[in-house]
Amino acid sequence: MLPLSGIRVLDCMATAGWCGMELADHGAEVIKIEVPSTGDPARELLPKKNGESPHHAFRNRGKKSITLNLENEKGREVFRDLVKSADVVLENFTPGTMEAWGLGYESLSKEKPSLVYGRITPYGAEGKEKNMTQNGLVVQAKAGVMYVTGFPEKEPTRIGFSIAERYAASFLSSSVCIALYHARKSGEGQLVETSLTGAVVAVTEDKVITYGVDKEDPMRTGNAHPLINPYDILKCKNGYVAMGISSDYQWGKFCDVFQRPEWVTDEKYCSNLVRGYHYFGDLRNKIEDLFKDYTMQEIAKMCDDALIPGTMCATTKEALEEPQLRERNMVISVDSGKIGSVEMPGRPVKFLGFPEEPIQRAPALGEHNREVYASCGMDDGEIRELEEQGII
Repeated sequence: MLPLSGIRVLDCMATAGWCGMELADHGAEVIKIEVPSTGDPARELLPKKNGESPHHAFRNRGKKSITLNLENEKGREVFRDLVKSADVVLENFTPGTMEAWGLGYESLSKEKPSLVYGRITPYGAEGKEKNMTQNGLVVQAKAGVMYVTGFPEKEPTRIGFSIAERYAASFLSSSVCIALYHARKSGEGQLVETSLTGAVVAVTEDKVITYGVDKEDPMRTGNAHPLINPYDILKCKNGYVAMGISSDYQWGKFCDVFQRPEWVTDEKYCSNLVRGYHYFGDLRNKIEDLFKDYTMQEIAKMCDDALIPGTMCATTKEALEEPQLRERNMVISVDSGKIGSVEMPGRPVKFLGFPEEPIQRAPALGEHNREVYASCGMDDGEIRELEEQGII
């Protein structure tokens, strides 16, 4: 049995289904609330396969889908009935939307005191900038991430995946579990909130800490680390390799494996402190000159054999073919109905001693209307009437 079995979640999040997905991955019954007829915008995200979006197949895997029009008063009444049997509500509407509908935490908690209410906003639901429109690109710029990403002679650069949305979702899913633990002990629910910008600031630890000490903006250093060397992307015979030498002990092993024992005792390279002063334009050039006789694969094997942190810069195809990822069920195929088999990331957290249960596909739009509404006491006649009125 998965650890969150028995927990019911009403997931009202549009497009950003990751938080509910993480809870579903670990056994929660996550009921996706979707707009009748059109559904979650994630269903239209490109690319598509057989007319369906693989992004939807991933973000909403393991959930149930019901349709419900929350802009309609009758629809809101139905939602309140659903909350009575739920443990968690998730939403990412513009701040104030759910409150205007009478579905905010203050209203719902009066009916369900143990309710855990989780939400994600761009910049927080309070403060002067609460209504600012943001997305992943804008958040990376606003939070200072782009300023420190890229090369000093080039423009600020975004990180190449949805860092703000994914971190915010993971922070929220773990916080929801903490709030559920508190609710089970005390009977008291609570409002749990994270923001896209706050999540990104939280993971820029070294930049925030460095600025707090020096009161100077950290500079862009490309692929290299400003304090640890060689911690960089380096050119070799047939591509590039990543070297993450972060201690003098590792540096000694590196010099031994690549037959440069003199670098260990050289006064310019003997410690991490002095290597930092002589890395750019000196040691870096020497290492790349050394690597020009080795392929990426050769360097990766030499590093692996010597337990040195270094490897080839893999393409997506090469990364997904890594045997260890397959062995750890981190790349899985899920039969997703009409779309067919979809290859996607597996559960990143493993529980020792418990075999992994298969991940279930994402639902079709409204697939679980009758099951879920019947569990709230509706009969077939009531369900048909709501369908005819466009409420579900």
